[in-house]
Amino acid sequence: MTGTRAFLIRRLVTLLALSAAIAAALFTAYYGVSRNAQAVRDESAPAILQVAAAEVALNDSYESAESSLTGDTGDIEGLGEDYRTALSTATQALAQALKSTTAGTPARQSLLTITGLVSSYGDLVQQAYVNRDNADLRDAYLGYAETMLRGDDGSPKKVRDGDSDILARLVKVQGKQLRLLDQQTSFGWLLSLAWWVLVPAAYLALAVLLVRTQRFLRHRFRRRFNPSLLVATGLLLLAVPTLAVFTYQTQDRLSQARTSLRQPNIGRSPDTTNKRVSTKMAETHWRTGAVVWIPMGGALLAALVFVGLQPRIDEYRFRAR
Repeated sequence: MTGTRAFLIRRLVTLLALSAAIAAALFTAYYGVSRNAQAVRDESAPAILQVAAAEVALNDSYESAESSLTGDTGDIEGLGEDYRTALSTATQALAQALKSTTAGTPARQSLLTITGLVSSYGDLVQQAYVNRDNADLRDAYLGYAETMLRGDDGSPKKVRDGDSDILARLVKVQGKQLRLLDQQTSFGWLLSLAWWVLVPAAYLALAVLLVRTQRFLRHRFRRRFNPSLLVATGLLLLAVPTLAVFTYQTQDRLSQARTSLRQPNIGRSPDTTNKRVSTKMAETHWRTGAVVWIPMGGALLAALVFVGLQPRIDEYRFRAR
């Protein structure tokens, strides 16, 4: 085997290996970001918003009940439409949260417990209404209902591990969902390693080697261009920066979604927030779909390299004497 043929074979193997490496690194890095866009839109956002809506509705239900029962129109209006609407909204939101929670089995069990406690809370408020003519009993039942809803002191406070009131339980479930949201929308160290080290290293090594190979072929075979290697180089130089831009844009939308879902009082306008998040994530749909093209692009790149070098290798075949 001549030295040139051996060199070309080694170069072909190296280029094919680098083509596989860049495709694998790109797929891993791109998929790591793109997979979370759909999860945030279809899973995390609805789950977080349902829990937030339940929390707001439960607070509103108590405020409405207390206002109705301790006001001058309690005998005429009863608990009032606002109370019934708020409690119904909270019950529906809890039912949806139970279906969509992203915090796993412990969160579902906690939401089941909360649903039962909300029923008991509603019974206590109803008892307060039944005893509305007896101020002491009425206030006692309202106090029990408030304690079940908000805890011993009946005021917003930092939730501790041992707190067992309804709102504290909801805060704990929400905390788990928000931590998952942070994981889904954060550009962690693995993705940073992939995008800042692995992909650039494979990209530069392959680009440099493709250019050097074309210069060698032009010098050795007196041909100005190698069409296949030229196309392979163009594909590489176009695809990687494009996917990097798509990744940046997708990550930016994920960060915006996280900011929206961490705003205070999102439970008061869950539909508006959900629409905002869905719109942002919908903008990433066609970008996330590009992940399926990466393996095909890697295969095409390898094929172009093979087509570009194999004929030159064949020119150096010889017969043993």
